[in-house]
Amino acid sequence: MFTRRAFLQSVAATGLFAALYREAFAQSVTPRRLVLVLECNGIYPEAFLSAGTRAALGAEKIGGRHHNFGDSYPDSPLVREGDDLSTALCLQPLAGSGAEISLVNRSAVVLGLSSLITGGGHSTGTGALSCAVDGAAATFDAVIAPRLKGTAPFDAIRLGTSSSLTPIAYQTCAYGPRRPAGILVNPALAWNTIFGSIAAGTSAGLERSMLFDFARDDVVTALKTFSGNSRERAKLERYLESLEKLRAREAQLKSMAAKVQPLLPPAPADNPLLQGGGSPPDSLKWLEAQFEIATSALLGGLTNLVVLASGTSGFDVHYDSIIPDIGRHDLQHGIDNPGNYTAIAAVTRKHVELVAKLARALEATPEVGADGTMLDHTIIVYMSDNGEQHHSEAREWPKLIVGGNALGMKTDGRTVIYPRDGAARNRQVSNLFNTLGHAFGDSDFNTFGAEGTTRIAAGPLSEIWA
Repeated sequence: MFTRRAFLQSVAATGLFAALYREAFAQSVTPRRLVLVLECNGIYPEAFLSAGTRAALGAEKIGGRHHNFGDSYPDSPLVREGDDLSTALCLQPLAGSGAEISLVNRSAVVLGLSSLITGGGHSTGTGALSCAVDGAAATFDAVIAPRLKGTAPFDAIRLGTSSSLTPIAYQTCAYGPRRPAGILVNPALAWNTIFGSIAAGTSAGLERSMLFDFARDDVVTALKTFSGNSRERAKLERYLESLEKLRAREAQLKSMAAKVQPLLPPAPADNPLLQGGGSPPDSLKWLEAQFEIATSALLGGLTNLVVLASGTSGFDVHYDSIIPDIGRHDLQHGIDNPGNYTAIAAVTRKHVELVAKLARALEATPEVGADGTMLDHTIIVYMSDNGEQHHSEAREWPKLIVGGNALGMKTDGRTVIYPRDGAARNRQVSNLFNTLGHAFGDSDFNTFGAEGTTRIAAGPLSEIWA
């Protein structure tokens, strides 16, 4: 099987991309990557609650409640090291099976974080990743992307699924106020957008380059004879700049083809996950295909930042592989039906399975230019887009964090529970993003989030980062 290490060995032996190889090993910057995975319409805290933590909080108090057990939360942060996370309702995939690498001691669960500024409800839109009112601020992925990009062709790759049949959705990520960032919610479009220039046997790369050249030449000619006002000229100049960047990215992608081609997932026409039709399609199958694309992009060095948003841009997605003919919205409204709750738990468990598969691929790959594996230098955060339930009040945002040990993350098999919202020592989702900013090398990343006077405390969470 082709591996990143085998490729590097062949590079050393043949001289292929020798300059790139020397540059990678000469770099002094610590490799850093981020993967944000969002499940639509709530992740129940019970899904991440290990048997030991349930007992520590008082199993008799929690009883059969799925989300509302805040009265059992501690008065000060509770850290349970060496927790068997795989005993939680939806975290068994972390343990793996057979020869699979266990990720139990490469993970951490965080409970108790609030984000009331986002409003909760069915979805907080861009609020989940911005800690602001929907549409009012840039999301964390957009803010941190310039720091993580390095020499990768893409500053970020945003993928997902949606109940809408439109190929691109705009409800989860944003570059700034009222500046949404598109998410590719059709795996076929995502595959062609990211890999189309480098896939073996395709002329797409040449065609794209020719189109960019044609458009660039057209704009250059227009600028030479332009007689309009300075504002209109500035628009043309910005357009030319964007074309130059796209053309440069195409050239870079083609230069990486030999490295990336062996890592490519199946083309859309050959991928069984995308066959069989369905309207709407099975969101979990499409999500799995998007995870395959994300994994290849990360292993191939095409990006250092991925967002995988599952149904967050139209939460009434369908999961026919788990429960046919019923969408997420109806599942949630029938939550008192044990069968519905079992199905929702299975959906969350499937997300954890996909996260674990991605993490194992990174763990099996040695890091280039640093000690350890790619997982050591990658932080994966799995969360919801609205908090803890269908009609969320945004008082609790369960998080699963995997990897990032070389970046200071205390993902060592611990559960951390903060005091409930309203308590003096409650902490907010923005503190998690502050933590990630510090892990990615910004020692003053303490102001992200738009809670205003309701901000409880700024800065990173010492319980999960050192």
